[in-house]
Amino acid sequence: MTITENLKKFAAATNNELFDADYRGGEWMCENVETQETLAQWEESSKGYNERTAMKSCEIAGFPFRAWKSVQTTKGQPRQSMSIVDLGDVRIALPGTDLAMFA
Repeated sequence: MTITENLKKFAAATNNELFDADYRGGEWMCENVETQETLAQWEESSKGYNERTAMKSCEIAGFPFRAWKSVQTTKGQPRQSMSIVDLGDVRIALPGTDLAMFA
């Protein structure tokens, strides 16, 4: 599957709340960052966070993700939820989003 097909599948599984494949040719409805880091690399990095809740490891529409209800990457930074979804060739980091609510 192409990234476009994967995004459409992800959008349908999340009721277009995070990504809407039909809006303006496909647009994110939340903060997002494309990353080449693997889920395993994100898991390892999270061990160095100042604070973090337990990690959830689930799938949405066959796409694996990791989610934390609350993380503080470094002291003094705000706490927020964080999710990383693996869409095949690319991973999407979603700060401020807890994908566990869709699993």
